[in-house]
Amino acid sequence: MVALVLLAPEILHPAGWSFLDGVDLIFHEAGHLMFMPFGETLYLMGGSLFQVLLPSVLAGVFFRRGEGVNAAVVLLWAAQNLGNVSVYIADAQERALPLLGDDPDHHDWWQILGGWNALPLCTTLGHMVWFLGVAVALLSVGVAYHAAWADEGTSRRSKRF
Repeated sequence: MVALVLLAPEILHPAGWSFLDGVDLIFHEAGHLMFMPFGETLYLMGGSLFQVLLPSVLAGVFFRRGEGVNAAVVLLWAAQNLGNVSVYIADAQERALPLLGDDPDHHDWWQILGGWNALPLCTTLGHMVWFLGVAVALLSVGVAYHAAWADEGTSRRSKRF
């Protein structure tokens, strides 16, 4: 898992489109629908929020069930989503990313940050979210090691009897 984080920076800073990005897009769009009743700002943020919250909640469920490896995998998925969201936020001023519908005025973070008169902060905010993604990726490594250590301890105890 450490090699995955250290040797595959594209997980946290995507340069192209992958299968997982398509899955993330489905949850992103679903997030808009789920957050629609809570006002325009949460509607706009809902896509990015849901695509990060879904794997984060799943990680918590797996961790509580004692399934540390599963928790680590979906935490890495959450980190990948934070990487994607960071790129999306950082793109708010330029709006160069391809969007569904091809209308650059539908860029969620351009609308959010523009409404807050904070567009010049898009790169800084994108970097902050990226660093959060790095922290979550490292947390996933810690969870995986904890799970491996716990499994090793369990197998040693079971061999004694």
